[in-house]
Amino acid sequence: MATEAELQTQIQNLEALVNSGASTVAQDGHTTVFDLEFANKRLRALRQELATKQNKTTRRPIFNRINLS
Repeated sequence: MATEAELQTQIQNLEALVNSGASTVAQDGHTTVFDLEFANKRLRALRQELATKQNKTTRRPIFNRINLS
């Protein structure tokens, strides 16, 4: 398991990738292709893992209020 600092670093790196919007990068004759959909999924998973480590998990309410009037 990664520490909170490592998770935050990974989150920042993925946010930079997703916010750039670039799906391909060519540098020095090498081309790298990024799957932005997978990056978004991984970003969500990392944020959830960080929230769990910080005890900030969100839960659905147990009871729902229904107004039938």
